[in-house]
Amino acid sequence: MIKKDELKRIADAKRLSVENAETDYLLELLLFYIYTEFGDLLILKGGTALYKIYNLNRFSEDLDFTLHKRRFDLTKFLNKTMRSLSLIGVGGKAEVEKYRNEINVRLQFKGPLYDGSKESLCFISLNISLRERVAKELRKEMIFPAYREIPSFDIFVMNETEIMAEKVRAIMTRNKARDVYDLWFLLKRGVRPERSLIDKKLKIYKMKFSFDAFVESVEEKKAFWNTDLRGLVVGELVEFGRVKKDVVSAFSRF
Repeated sequence: MIKKDELKRIADAKRLSVENAETDYLLELLLFYIYTEFGDLLILKGGTALYKIYNLNRFSEDLDFTLHKRRFDLTKFLNKTMRSLSLIGVGGKAEVEKYRNEINVRLQFKGPLYDGSKESLCFISLNISLRERVAKELRKEMIFPAYREIPSFDIFVMNETEIMAEKVRAIMTRNKARDVYDLWFLLKRGVRPERSLIDKKLKIYKMKFSFDAFVESVEEKKAFWNTDLRGLVVGELVEFGRVKKDVVSAFSRF
């Protein structure tokens, strides 16, 4: 396991708090063991995919996957992953909630900052969607970790256009300001929304895209823009008004 002084050095280099750097370190360990052991069983998506592969300047502390293959032994998956982490000194445990369409795992780790207290434990949420297959061709990318003990490794990640469609769905079905920020980031990268794909994603919730409902959902995120994003965005946080204007403008032509 990485030492505290190296963790602090990397935190400075990545412009992260040392606590977020610890989470980032554990995320990369998890990704390394998951993809070297299980290959394209799981497809990385969401904020961590954007942060790790598409250069999003918002730190993401969760792992979101879509199951790519129907055969999946959760017990084997967790046992192998947690055993691999324990071999390098990272103790941990997993709490699992299984539903018809998804699996939620709350991971608890004794990472580099653990000092014996409950407050120093590091928690990571891992979500696996079982309800749908990846709609677009997935991408195989290589990660080059900043942490010396983690070799470079390949991961399988969702296409940007499909991540965008899922971000639109997230905006319309939950209340997290980060979804609006991530959508704005993708628009700034030149990614363009696909109506048919967005409607396909919303169909699971028995919904279709509505511009008015979308704008209302975006506006709801204003109340917790700063509290949700402050401390996660590297650099200055863009004002909500500017982000909303850009997002609404892009979808007004949709």
